[in-house]
Amino acid sequence: MVITRVPYTFRQMVANTSGKKIQGSEKMLSIILLLGLCFAVLGSSGCGQTANPVTSSSAGLVDSYFGGPFTANVSDLGTSSSTFDHAAKQIGVSGFITNQLAQVPTAIISGTYVAADTGFLSITENLATTSSGALRAQNPPLGGAWAVEIPGAGALANLLSVNNSGGAPSVTAAPTAMAENTACPNFSSPAQFLYVTVPGANLRHDSADYGIVNIGTQGAAVTFDAQPFLVGPVQQASSTVTGGCSNTNLGALTAYPLNSFGFASNLELISIGSSGFMVSNFTSGSSSDLGAFGRQAGVIGIAEPSGPVDVGAVISAKFNGFVYAPLNTVHQNYDVTVLASAFGDHTATSPACSALQSSLVANNGKGAGTVAVLPSANSLFGGEFLATSTTGATNDPSGATGSEDCDVAIDLGTQDSATNGLFPNAAVFIGSNYPPYSVANPWNCGGTGSICAVSFPAAAVVGQVQGQYVIFVVASADSSPPAGLPDQFGNRQPQPVGIYLFQKAH
Repeated sequence: MVITRVPYTFRQMVANTSGKKIQGSEKMLSIILLLGLCFAVLGSSGCGQTANPVTSSSAGLVDSYFGGPFTANVSDLGTSSSTFDHAAKQIGVSGFITNQLAQVPTAIISGTYVAADTGFLSITENLATTSSGALRAQNPPLGGAWAVEIPGAGALANLLSVNNSGGAPSVTAAPTAMAENTACPNFSSPAQFLYVTVPGANLRHDSADYGIVNIGTQGAAVTFDAQPFLVGPVQQASSTVTGGCSNTNLGALTAYPLNSFGFASNLELISIGSSGFMVSNFTSGSSSDLGAFGRQAGVIGIAEPSGPVDVGAVISAKFNGFVYAPLNTVHQNYDVTVLASAFGDHTATSPACSALQSSLVANNGKGAGTVAVLPSANSLFGGEFLATSTTGATNDPSGATGSEDCDVAIDLGTQDSATNGLFPNAAVFIGSNYPPYSVANPWNCGGTGSICAVSFPAAAVVGQVQGQYVIFVVASADSSPPAGLPDQFGNRQPQPVGIYLFQKAH
């Protein structure tokens, strides 16, 4: 049973009693999840206390989701239920904290939100989990968290947590995705989904970057017939595994493997919404544990479109979401690993894109030689929202300082002829003005005397959720050339990158 009106946040914290990052947190998390969730995949239904629902004053206007798959470090709790109360304008998240042996979810973050002109939800966190594992009132409340939602289907967000383990408290951010968790999947015939895997700071080498999975159901059993790929595309070994779906304290979830005694190193939790939006949470501690999708981490995916995607309609639309580069750890006074971003407001010839375009041209066959080809006609242009104040730069998609910057391009390339919505030969372009750099302080290539820019291969999946296009992009540190973003010395550092976008509703 899902707790309602507990704040929806895309930040999930797990910490030990010392306040330091837990090296073995996955094992403890698994034990607590198994005690608290009491998965009934084998038919058991009475193994513990369930959460009592809180009656909302806005019945019918509260959407419930399951969270994952992003995890910024081992201290993050990758599993949570969350709610958006659209009448009260409240969000909340509830999950399991490692140092609390509770059998019901604990409120992790509580907040309120207002809709910005850009379509982002501006979130104020009144309560937030700290690194000591305690939920504390924030005085003053924390601002600077953001979300985008397709109501009833799912959401993307970047919420905040407070590190109070020593010295002055610091605020950090981590993104996540959440999908509807109200019912187990029930397909009359296997349904095909497309997915991208989620990058992580500790996952420098990939077993899979994206894939195709046929999902079949028979009663509580859920079978995943997955074909993963590396960016290239390079086909990996296929797999067929079976999990089981049950109503749990975090909603209707599918657990793999099909037993109630899984360890954190091999327990994957998956939510498959009726709208076709899917997320999984899985952080494997072993290279031999590849989960249901052929990767040691979670995935985000969508049902395969019934016909080929209209690329022209996609690139003419406008999108909100997040760019996630977990190794881009050069901080100003905000977290540059995950940036609220928008795409589609600019075109290749827009004045806002001039710095991006000039830096790409300067490195296409000359300069540092890091741009193999220039963006094609199947490209979206955009980037993060950067606002400057007396206290420094912030990532602020409120629209108060105008539209997003133009420092990133996503070239979808050609759609796969056999799989609707799959773009296996996409590319990502990063300009000289991408944070921590800017138009006024561009990224310079050491030894070349020219400004820097990079391009690298990627894969993208595109589909529709409740009539809105969604785009999920993945670039791999193992690709050739590797995905890379600038460090503080102007050097290109190989790292994975993910981009997650929902079409703007208006």
